[in-house]
Amino acid sequence: MISFLIKYKKIILIITLAFFLGSIVYLGANAYSRSGGAQIAAKVGSKTITNRTLYRVTDEQASQLRNQGIDLDENLLALVRQQMLAALIGEEVLIQSAQKADIAVSDYEIAYDIRRSPLFNQGGQFNKVAYENSIRRATHMSPAEFEEQLRRGKLSNRFRGVLYAYYKLTPAEIKHAYQTQHGNLKNFDQNKQDFAEQLLDTKMETAQQAFFDRFNQEVSIKTYLQD
Repeated sequence: MISFLIKYKKIILIITLAFFLGSIVYLGANAYSRSGGAQIAAKVGSKTITNRTLYRVTDEQASQLRNQGIDLDENLLALVRQQMLAALIGEEVLIQSAQKADIAVSDYEIAYDIRRSPLFNQGGQFNKVAYENSIRRATHMSPAEFEEQLRRGKLSNRFRGVLYAYYKLTPAEIKHAYQTQHGNLKNFDQNKQDFAEQLLDTKMETAQQAFFDRFNQEVSIKTYLQD
């Protein structure tokens, strides 16, 4: 196992960073329980994440890694799949939390994003045929599925923004943490910016993990993916 991690440490970092940027992903040992299921990859409360969705997004991520010149063997593909499942679970947690907080994304917002995209325009005008053909060719989804995925992405990002709004550091907090860690305020002014960024990352990671834990106390999260 250690040799595997050493061999793929650079790729693991790329994958992990991608998912942390895209979702709140907590991979704690007790984060969710395992059970059996044929067509279901995971359940977050009553909502299911299908194997079809999991393998689709895994294929997309694997394709991006291959385009970067990364060779994927079966072990690495399994790692990508596990990380993608964690990302999908994280997205569903955010979406359910957003819905509980009465946060919504309107049909107008989805239509506006699609119509302003240069991918679906011809001569400066939105082309419905070009849009539908492009979606089916590039994503293997129907337009309705694609629009729902857009809505989910915007909804999860909106709730993430609400969470991040609480992750702020006051000047006094930065100064106190620096003094506590170093025992004094020597070179504080020179190191303040870098230290504050590291402190914020730590604070966000801790808060996100606590949020995920609280959510899991109220909503059952189960995975069915076989290692």
